[in-house]
Amino acid sequence: MYRLKHAIFLLIILMTVTSCEGLKESVSRLFETSARANYERQFSGPDSLMTQWKKEFSLAGANSLEVADGFTFTAFSAANHLYAYGYSLPLTQGDELRITLSGHHPDTKFFIDVYSVDSSAEAPESELLKNGFFAKVMERTGVYRVIIQPEIMHQGDFTVSIYTQPSLGFPVARKGNKDAQSFWGAARDSGARSHEGVDIFAPRGTPVVAVTDGYITRTGNSGLGGKQVWQRDAMFGYSYYYAHLDSIIATDGRQVKASDTIGLVGSTGNAEGGAPHLHFGIYGSGGAVDPYPFIRKRAVPSKSEAARPPGNSLEAGTNIRLGPGTEYGIAKTTSESSAVQVLAGNGKWYHIRLKDRSEGFVTVSGFR
Repeated sequence: MYRLKHAIFLLIILMTVTSCEGLKESVSRLFETSARANYERQFSGPDSLMTQWKKEFSLAGANSLEVADGFTFTAFSAANHLYAYGYSLPLTQGDELRITLSGHHPDTKFFIDVYSVDSSAEAPESELLKNGFFAKVMERTGVYRVIIQPEIMHQGDFTVSIYTQPSLGFPVARKGNKDAQSFWGAARDSGARSHEGVDIFAPRGTPVVAVTDGYITRTGNSGLGGKQVWQRDAMFGYSYYYAHLDSIIATDGRQVKASDTIGLVGSTGNAEGGAPHLHFGIYGSGGAVDPYPFIRKRAVPSKSEAARPPGNSLEAGTNIRLGPGTEYGIAKTTSESSAVQVLAGNGKWYHIRLKDRSEGFVTVSGFR
């Protein structure tokens, strides 16, 4: 009897161990809270539609298409197709990635996925576009994959813009990019050290303003920076360094809002005798980081809708490129007339899919 009980006990343990991974996967699915996971759980339509929708997402993540900052496209809706639009683009720490969408029904759900293609880490949770707008501050420099996918029942064309803006305000009032004249990494002291910040030149007494909400951790007059203010934010844990001030207005421990005046431009510290300017630096948990992408002003791309192409097949000899421009590599060249699905348009360039499900960009002249 004892041997029988012992055998049953061992069998239960074995079954528990062998099912552990499956159990963890089930529990993970049960408690996953991303917008995409919630949508999949609540979808009550045919399983075949959900299967195809998920397959489209996988295709968008697997293609090799590239775009640049400021890419705008019109997505072409087609009956019985559940397209997802996936592109890679380089982004820099401090950029605020923005995705805007127009021309869609306001109740339509759009899922946004942004993740690093260089990382082995799991992709972050999908998010829903809210009021036609999505924003994400980039915490690491790298190449990122952006995927935009409407919900299953979506109908109608829509226009998307993918671009960046500075994640912080500019630290000197009424000044901009042209006033930044000494950048990160420039040699100092005959190469003994490098510049860990950006210098912004302005007349003495010009207001220096907080680049974001936060609190003042320290003020003083010492070392290379002379009169200086240190600020810390509450969201990302960065410390902001404002140096060479002519005078300090902020006080230790004070809460500040973005654009509050905290000091005035000067030339104290090792800038004494030189042209008045602000030395602005940013420090994270790993030390100093290049502050310029955080504050560099840039234009918002104009929205431009693309017309549908004149056909849905390509001429033989048409170059299919990895991005919307001749500067992008050629993925393949058609050897014969080829039927295609046209997913989107960007000026004279069109995002197409071939019968083998590979994707690329072609110019309007490639259609027959």
